[in-house]
Order: sequence, then structure tokens, then C-alpha cells
Amino acid sequence: MTGPDWPQIAARLHHTLAACRQDTDVELSAGPRRLRLAVRRDSVSGRCPGYDPPRLAELGWRPADDGDDWWHETPRTAEALRWWGDFASDTARAVLTGDAAGLACRVVAPPDGGSPAPRTLPGGDTVPIGNPAPAGIDSSDVVPGRHRVAAPPVSAPAAGPGVGDLLARAAADHDLPGYLGAFAAGTVCVPLAGEPSPQREFPWTVVLDADRAPLLPVFTTAEALTAFAGVGVPFLAVPAAELLAAWPDPAWGLAVDPGAPHGLTLSAPALAALLAANDLDTGEEAGTGGGDGPPAATTA
Repeated sequence: MTGPDWPQIAARLHHTLAACRQDTDVELSAGPRRLRLAVRRDSVSGRCPGYDPPRLAELGWRPADDGDDWWHETPRTAEALRWWGDFASDTARAVLTGDAAGLACRVVAPPDGGSPAPRTLPGGDTVPIGNPAPAGIDSSDVVPGRHRVAAPPVSAPAAGPGVGDLLARAAADHDLPGYLGAFAAGTVCVPLAGEPSPQREFPWTVVLDADRAPLLPVFTTAEALTAFAGVGVPFLAVPAAELLAAWPDPAWGLAVDPGAPHGLTLSAPALAALLAANDLDTGEEAGTGGGDGPPAATTA
């Protein structure tokens, strides 16, 4: 499976920004270089260090009054959110990295806000910030995955409005195929053990259930991920259907929105049986499909 290209990154950045339902700061990075986007109720703004002032000026950035950074701000409208996807992607390509596969993304704490407190799990266990684990799983059982992708992605928030309600309804009806269909129709956030790099194994985060069986935790929104594990956790944003169609390891089960009322845990055999019984149509949003190995997603 091929890695993301810049138009894909721009499109998924747009979807990521549009999906933010609360004040959210998103940081794009490549090595030591950073670009931060701030999504607020009525505005979207960006700040970028002056890595290449002439190029930033050519792109449309303006020198900030309070330092060496460059900035831009627009009202938050549907048209502006789409524009920001292209603008941030073009800027990342110009001053962060020319390699789309080398671009990473994470949700970060707003400058005027602190990190959420670690979440206390049922039974009293605490998940430290940056170490997400499903309810009932000891945080010491979190281990990095061992697989590579052809090109690591930009990671970002995901999922369409109402996906939690759809999952809750299917769970209440004990409708596993319906649950899988609602889940597969959206985009999910998969927490990572570190920022991806083409030079090393892809840093999947795999957790172990009570029977020591590995599970891949996924979240249907970036807000769900950060509310559970805190800000600053790198993650992969990928269409759920693409992730299911190119599951990283057949020995891994699935944990959807761990800790949420509509959360679901499937062992590896249960997941395989459910997927075999339900033909998933990945569609254009899920990428081109085909090939072996884990999905290479792009975004926000």
C-alpha cells in the first residue's frame, strides 16, 4: 500500500479541523520543525516559526508582533476550514518537510490551558498521560507494536458527528454487524507509542487484556482519545474500513473507545470471524486498498 500524498494530507487536514467540536490545538511536525493550528469556536489560526521567511511570506503568512513566529487567522467557516487544509499542507511541504511520509501530527495543550488529569479506571488503576489502555488493562501492559508501514502518515482527529450514538444504539441492540458497519463508515484515531519515522518500525501501541491477549485500541474521535489519555499522545488518523481491511496483525484483537459506554472489545478470533461474515466496502475515503501490511493513512 502506498503512502499518503500531499492532496490526501490536505483533504484529511480539512476533515480533521471540521470535526473539532471544542477548542483544539493541532501540531504538525517533521523532526524538530513545528507548525501549530488552533481551532476555536469562531476562528482558526496558525503559528509557524520563521524557518524560511521569504517562503512563508509568499504563501501568505504574516510576521507576528510578539516574536519571530509567523501567523495567520481567519473566521471559522466551512470555506475557511477547507482553505486551511490546503494552506497548512502547502506550508508543511514548503518549510517542514518535502516528504509527506515524514509529517506527523498530534493534539497539544492550548497555551492557556493545562493537560487533562490522568483518567482513573474502574478498580482504582490510573492510566498515566500518554499511556492509553482500555478499562481493566494494567497500564504496564502497554507495549509498542512490531510492524512497519511503507510510509507513516499524518495523524489526526476523526469520525463524523453522531458516530457515538450509532455505536451506542447498535450495542444496546446487540447488533454486532450494525456496530461494525457504523464503526467502519468513519475515521478513527489509533494512539501510537511515538512519532512515526520512515527509519524505524511503526510505533503501534498494543495493550493486553486480562487473558494477556493483544488488542489494538482505537478511538472514534480525537476528543475521546485525549479525554482518556491526555494531550500530547501521537496518533494515526485512518479510515476505519481501511484499518480493518489491512489489519496490522491477525493476532491482535480490537478495543473501540475503551472506557466509553458504547465501547467494544473483540478478541482476535472474534474480530476475524466478524470481518469474514461482513464484506466491508472501503470506498474512496478508505484509500486505494490492496497490498500487504498496515494502512498508510493521512490527514489532521
